[in-house]
Amino acid sequence: MTAARRLALLLAAGLAGAPAAGAQPARPRPPVTAGLGVVAAPSPYAGVDAPDLTPVPFLNLELGRFYLRGVEAGYRLTQAGPLSLAAVVQPRLRNLHAGDSPALAGMETRRRTAEGGLRARLRAGRWHAGLRAVTDLLGRHDGQVVTAEAGVRLGGRRLSLSPTAGVEWQSTAFVDYYYGVRPAEARPGRPAYAPGSAANPFVGAAARMRLGGSWGLFGYLRHTWLDRAVTDSPIVDRSVVYSGVLAVTYAWSTDRGRPVPPESPTGPPRN
Repeated sequence: MTAARRLALLLAAGLAGAPAAGAQPARPRPPVTAGLGVVAAPSPYAGVDAPDLTPVPFLNLELGRFYLRGVEAGYRLTQAGPLSLAAVVQPRLRNLHAGDSPALAGMETRRRTAEGGLRARLRAGRWHAGLRAVTDLLGRHDGQVVTAEAGVRLGGRRLSLSPTAGVEWQSTAFVDYYYGVRPAEARPGRPAYAPGSAANPFVGAAARMRLGGSWGLFGYLRHTWLDRAVTDSPIVDRSVVYSGVLAVTYAWSTDRGRPVPPESPTGPPRN
């Protein structure tokens, strides 16, 4: 099944349960937030010590059902009280190059990609829970990733902290692409390796701070424990990885007279 067909089936499933547009309650339009951030993602690959730093633009924007949030684009299929369902597209920043370290010599390049699928989110006061299922759209890893997480928002308008915990399941095709060793890549001390799927638990925290006026600061840090399907790979030498985002944002209201809250991008780009 092609990536396009997989995404079409996911969208069809979501649309089948979506009420007509006229049945949706009116939503206040949030302010537009734009900014520039840096994603820091230390590599789990053997011999790669320097973190991968990637500058990324951040934009929070809503136009009807369509939205941009950080580096995620989405379309809300339904909103039933505290429960929402959206179709989403996001980047996957993981990559590997043979020149990254001597331990990776002879490995074929593993490339970044884009993923798309469905995201469900439930809010209950300060608490929230989410489930995301995406598939590769560019034919790179040809796999799927499902993420379940829950968290709570603490603090107020000027400073808030949102700790989260969850687990990310990665399909066999995903893990094999990024952490497997093909027979042609095998070397003395680096045997061929064909892993299965992986379930990686994680904890994280997002912080948002209003700097003054319409300026804000957003930070996110995530700690992930890698599944044995990943750590048993001969090209991996870590059992835990950290990733983080730091962004400076500027917000302005699209409604005259409406105060601008300290909104910032939510969640990190996927690595």
